[in-house]
Amino acid sequence: MRHFPFIAVFIAVMLLPAAQAWGQSTSTGPGARPEILNAIPPDSYYPPPPPTTHLLGGEVGEWRKSLSKKGVDVLLDDWSEFAGNISGGTRKAQDFAGQVAIEVDLDWEKILNIPDFTTTITAVQRHGRRHSTDALQDGVVNPQQIYGGGGNVIIHLVYFYAQKKWLHERIILTAGRYAPGPDFDSSPLQCLVMGQATCSQPRATTLTDGYSSWPGTVWSMVLRVRPTKPTYITLGAYETSPLKGGTAGTDWGGDHITGATLAIGGGYEPVFGAHKLNGHYKIGMLWDTSRHAYNEVDTDAPTRWRHGQMISYIAFDQMLMRNGQYSDSGLIILGGYTHVTSGISVISDQAYVGIEDVGQFAGRPRDALGLTWSALRYGPNIKSIWQPEHGAILLDPLAPDRPLLASRESIFDATYNVHVGEGIDIAPDFQYFWRPGGSGRVKNAAILGINAHVTL
Repeated sequence: MRHFPFIAVFIAVMLLPAAQAWGQSTSTGPGARPEILNAIPPDSYYPPPPPTTHLLGGEVGEWRKSLSKKGVDVLLDDWSEFAGNISGGTRKAQDFAGQVAIEVDLDWEKILNIPDFTTTITAVQRHGRRHSTDALQDGVVNPQQIYGGGGNVIIHLVYFYAQKKWLHERIILTAGRYAPGPDFDSSPLQCLVMGQATCSQPRATTLTDGYSSWPGTVWSMVLRVRPTKPTYITLGAYETSPLKGGTAGTDWGGDHITGATLAIGGGYEPVFGAHKLNGHYKIGMLWDTSRHAYNEVDTDAPTRWRHGQMISYIAFDQMLMRNGQYSDSGLIILGGYTHVTSGISVISDQAYVGIEDVGQFAGRPRDALGLTWSALRYGPNIKSIWQPEHGAILLDPLAPDRPLLASRESIFDATYNVHVGEGIDIAPDFQYFWRPGGSGRVKNAAILGINAHVTL
């Protein structure tokens, strides 16, 4: 917390121009991904992203517009998720998790006439309980993605970065407290469903020290270049830290830095036909230079060390049928595969497929159906959270004195998002866990939930 005075002064300076109003629509928004993810040049033929709508209009809306003209955008939202298992697991439980977030974006061209330069600061308050550990003995995949990225905290600083653009947004440089999450092995489409398995990146990535994502951030520098409008190359350099900002997001010291993570990725974002059927095709890898300790749990060998950990991925999404004007308005298929260095990873392999249909009913342009299935394979040295007790259930007869290991797990997630009105979305959600926790000893679980998102 030795950096707290600096942070407090910075926040005060950033919020000073906002004294006249309450909130403003941005192209990102708390819980969403920064603008760089969908940085299509303004003269592109690519369909536009859906607009952000707000619960509070009237005078508040006019204040937002006034602030935006002065270069200040403020967005406040609440995200709540409830989950309860109706069958399976180790016991019946119901859990609530929620997040309140605020984002402030400053456009310095409007404020000080510095062209194509912006800064962003985002903070969250998170609360609730983790259903996966309460009822499933699963410490890896939580049915509520909100709690999966952090625990109970009064305030947690997330993003704190600057972004500069050149050549009509063909070149974008981002630096500050940021993360690989927005740019590598990630997609906002993967957060339509409520579960943590794929939102908004495969769970295999976020369990590594070298890959941080919302709400965890590290010191970062990212360069994205578009050689052509539908193609891009992204280069990133990040500190490697198991803390990823710590509980409050303000632990920026060097004592916990174990190395650096270098990343490279590329993508192709085509638009097909007269109906502008857009897609995203991407591939990349990340290399963490840190030393990693591990034990071969099926032997009595002492702790071993390995230098470096690799994450590699390939992913895509493609619209097959258009229902409306926005980039996600239609029937979309998606899928991907991620591999992490096996011996020192919690999840070594993850594959997922999904389908989304946004605006399928006339008169309901922002309602959406989402279905995803994800399969995970654990690393070879991961103990299951659930361990059988002697006298209750026999251990593996081939290795009676060895711990029970986690091996594989699968999750199906289905949701239907109802756009209730301006700034309000509610989505009933159903998930089914095969082999929760990966041990095969915990009963398959069916989970019902509800996901509510309000943008003020």
